[in-house]
Amino acid sequence: MPKKRSTKTDGKASKQLNKKPKAKKPLTHAQLKKKVDEWFSKYVRWREADAKGYCDCITCGKTHHVTKLYAGHFVSRRYGVHRWEPDNVRPQCVACNIFAQGEQYIFGQAIEREKRGRAEELMRTKDTPRKYTAGELRNLFEHYRTLALRIAQEKDVMPRR
Repeated sequence: MPKKRSTKTDGKASKQLNKKPKAKKPLTHAQLKKKVDEWFSKYVRWREADAKGYCDCITCGKTHHVTKLYAGHFVSRRYGVHRWEPDNVRPQCVACNIFAQGEQYIFGQAIEREKRGRAEELMRTKDTPRKYTAGELRNLFEHYRTLALRIAQEKDVMPRR
């Protein structure tokens, strides 16, 4: 006995045609912080780079391409008040930032050479409580993304895909 063919078009394709596009969920607070971290890191590393995309580690002085460097923090990122403070963050190689726990003393001396009294001020104010709203995080994300892309275009330091 032959199978009867259905006259309904209830296959997968027709169901997908009738679906409404899902509204994008707003990013969570943690997701926004991650995006700000990403673009702030690029901004810090690209800001210090030369025209070919190389810069020196602030603590050991070795030269690396920006894609091989980290955004090292003098005052730890856990202190929110200075997490995205440009004076607090410089490019660092993996050896100094990860394996040598940031070389904070040498890092502080380098900041002092650039701006007298700034390292002491950063340490003194690190315990100031600071919570960012979602709107502030969105603004920081856009700000550092814009700056980083402008610098990357000028210096041709964008990573190749």
